[in-house]
Amino acid sequence: MAPPHQRPFDAVLFDWCGTLVEYPLSEDRFRPVLRRLGRPHDDASLAALVTAIREAEQHPAAIEADRRCDLSADDHRATKLLICGLAGVDDELAIELERTYGDFATYSTYPEVVDVFTALAAHDVKIAIVSDFHVDLRPQLASLGLLDLISGVALSCEIGVAKPHPMMFQAALEMVAVAPERCLMVGDNPTPDTGASALGIATLILPLQRAPRPPLLERVLSLVGVGSAAHRPPRLPGGSTIGPRGRVGLDRSE
Repeated sequence: MAPPHQRPFDAVLFDWCGTLVEYPLSEDRFRPVLRRLGRPHDDASLAALVTAIREAEQHPAAIEADRRCDLSADDHRATKLLICGLAGVDDELAIELERTYGDFATYSTYPEVVDVFTALAAHDVKIAIVSDFHVDLRPQLASLGLLDLISGVALSCEIGVAKPHPMMFQAALEMVAVAPERCLMVGDNPTPDTGASALGIATLILPLQRAPRPPLLERVLSLVGVGSAAHRPPRLPGGSTIGPRGRVGLDRSE
């Protein structure tokens, strides 16, 4: 592995959904809601709901509203309820469907995330999250033992703009206190995530693959020059790991 003064990058910015966690399928998101409300939830009923929602998302009003969807919880609620209304979904069901988007239990973390973050932090590579999301991601990151390993979280709902706006990436740069040319952005969607390049940040776009996917994030370790996840810090009893400057973080993946 390269010594710090020879590494090409001193910090990594990560997108969240699609990069660190898998975005749930609409079918997996909607079926439990239908079941809980005592609505028909057979395959045909579920398919009809998903189709109606997808068609409504193409309505000009929905497309316009979606530009603000992740700027706040209120904007997200208004956007999703508008789409549900256009799809002919009643208010009770619409409210429950919208709530699922902020339910972290519906997002599956990719298995290599904890090891990759731990390896980066152990080599003093700074980490920040840059995400278009309508609620705070810190509780989810804390539940994985990752919050103490990162320098900050740049959220659209807190900054007031969404990627690819440069303010999102500028905020993350300030969190890691690293020059743009010494920073790597990692995402899965070229449209928002390559906005980092406007600030001079090298950007890696991972292919969007559903689980089981290969450990794509391990490529980041090679690019940064800290070896592989196999070179992570020594483990402590109970599955913890020694982090940078002696900090201890939980080693939990799901």
